[in-house]
Amino acid sequence: AGAIRRTKWMIIGLEFVVLYVFWILLSGRFEIKYLVIGLFAASITTWFTHDLLYNSRAVKAPVASAGYILSCALRLAGYTIWLIGAIIKANIQVAAIILKPKLDIDPGMLVFSTRLRKKVSLVTLANSITLTPGTVTVDMGNDMYMIHSLVPSSAGDLESGAMQNKVGSVFADNHDPAPACKWAYCTREFEDRSRDVGL
Repeated sequence: AGAIRRTKWMIIGLEFVVLYVFWILLSGRFEIKYLVIGLFAASITTWFTHDLLYNSRAVKAPVASAGYILSCALRLAGYTIWLIGAIIKANIQVAAIILKPKLDIDPGMLVFSTRLRKKVSLVTLANSITLTPGTVTVDMGNDMYMIHSLVPSSAGDLESGAMQNKVGSVFADNHDPAPACKWAYCTREFEDRSRDVGL
């Protein structure tokens, strides 16, 4: 219990420091007034969001150390670089579709399940999907995601499980095999797929 408690406060402290430094970098002001405002803003944000980074019910034995937290931060930096590459690739793909005389789109709804359990993993995956041009997270719940995709190839990293596994690696969460995916291209199919997976 003591180790778990120390882990929790270590993660909360790291989140606060990161948010406070981020505030200072964005504001560019070092007067006492702005530093105090940043202190309060980082404290309040940390208080309301720390459960995203630490949820003891999401894992069987949440044990961490300063080394673990540092490695998690490094993995997050690596994932960010990979995500930027995915965004650039998707931008080129969407631009190519738009610039064609014939608008070659095939929009559909993709429904898939995930083995990720930590809140921060689930939220990071949902945001990563929406940040990538051509895909938008429409709904999530009960370990299921519903995604709108401009063309099926836009969701390639989701169908293969690549994005889910990269997110899982960052936060030491479960890894996904290639998930069972279901596509819907009309209202009736959409309702049937949603009913099948419980959304």
